[in-house]
Amino acid sequence: MRRTPLLLALALTAFACDDGAGDPLDPGAGARPAPNYEDSKADNYVSTNAREFDLSGVTHVDLPEGFAELDPDAKALQLDTLVQRRLNTVAYAVKRHVEGVVREANGGVTGDDARFFTFFKRDHVAHEAAEIIDAGKRARVPFSLELVGSVYLMSKVAPDSGGARTFTVDADGEALTIEIAGSASRDAFPKYADLFADGVFDIAIHFGGDYNEGRFDIETAKWLVAYLLEGGWKNEGVTDFASLTIDSPPFTRTFTVEGKPVEARVYVYHSDMVDAANEARLAEAMKASLAERDVVVYSGHAGPGAGFVLDYQPRFELPARDFATLPLAEKYQIYVFDGCQTYRTYVDDLMKNPAKTFDNVDIVTTVNTTPFSVGYQTLHQILYWLTLTDDAGRHFPISWNDFLRGLNTDDFRSVHYGVHGIDGDPQLNPHRSDVLCQPCATDADCGAGGNFCLGYGGGAACGVACTTDTACGAGFRCGRITDDPDLFYLPKQCIPRDYVCR
Repeated sequence: MRRTPLLLALALTAFACDDGAGDPLDPGAGARPAPNYEDSKADNYVSTNAREFDLSGVTHVDLPEGFAELDPDAKALQLDTLVQRRLNTVAYAVKRHVEGVVREANGGVTGDDARFFTFFKRDHVAHEAAEIIDAGKRARVPFSLELVGSVYLMSKVAPDSGGARTFTVDADGEALTIEIAGSASRDAFPKYADLFADGVFDIAIHFGGDYNEGRFDIETAKWLVAYLLEGGWKNEGVTDFASLTIDSPPFTRTFTVEGKPVEARVYVYHSDMVDAANEARLAEAMKASLAERDVVVYSGHAGPGAGFVLDYQPRFELPARDFATLPLAEKYQIYVFDGCQTYRTYVDDLMKNPAKTFDNVDIVTTVNTTPFSVGYQTLHQILYWLTLTDDAGRHFPISWNDFLRGLNTDDFRSVHYGVHGIDGDPQLNPHRSDVLCQPCATDADCGAGGNFCLGYGGGAACGVACTTDTACGAGFRCGRITDDPDLFYLPKQCIPRDYVCR
């Protein structure tokens, strides 16, 4: 297996957080439009050290005198205003209750050492249509909230054993029963076949600017250029960091995908490539990457409501309000947003763009604040795991959970990387999966990198890389073939439940 050592040269403590963004969860901020109830859970998120939770219940709204006599438009407007106001109250009560439970569970421990955490997204409340009841005096409103938190958060918030887990909160005098359930999304593989279909796998890495005196953005960009050149990537126009310009050709190398060559290309951009008069070129490069590249990485300052902060000398930003109208690619892509709290708003803002659905994009985000020292690790993981090959030179498919395990390490356990859009991704080897239980002598007989030749009592037979039991089909399960923590990246295999290949 091709392996490249990672040397983290600097111990950095600054955080990749934008200092100009406010907190959109201020309970006094007033009513906000709630997303459609059916669509509100569509980001199908997974992480190795966090989980999304759905909280649902029913609340009621008192209707004013004369409501029944209003014309339909006025009635709908007033009802919507009353519902939104009520949901703000409900959301605040639920959030306050959950965070109180978490504080108690942590026993006063805060920061990176706290065992449990929670994080509520902006516009995290959704509702079904209100139903008029009690002879027109009240409206019944089923609602749903979404939060991300520690994997075992549910055991603290609703510790009941068996059945639905529920808890009760008081929302301005109304006792509400809240049911909490963990997201049903499961691990899958990126759509490698789509990424490699044209024979080119291009990755664009855009460093955001930095206001810190140490200019961690430039230090990380220098490290990346050295890492690429020393790791065997070719670039006829770039010999060192100083020779890298905004018009430089990409760094390249070739790997094999089931016998076919694929050229990997890495484009690198940072704020000091242009002077103050030409800041717009940074935005043009970012827009071009979003419209064309297979993988787009933003590594820089972020925060709730922020966009891509591409420079700080002076500050120059591609604002979040522009995401909905950017010329995004309709092909499958991977976006990686490595900065503070990109989980909170970046996904929602980008998915307003009509070119993107979760059929054609997976988005990696971070939940909490992100130290700049993670940037080295993240970039290494992206370049290493997505281009990994086995000893035969075949591309080796890594599942999202295994990719995330390389990011969610003990050293950075408070960051919480996760991926959105996973439910439409393949749960069997995306290169080839039709060889299950075929006789074999070596892994090469099993059709694709990631499928292994496994020993059975009746003779060796092929397994197939998998992420779920369901994907393997009746009579099979998806099982790990090693407990060695250093081999966590070896994909699980579909194997017969009775260990007999027929």
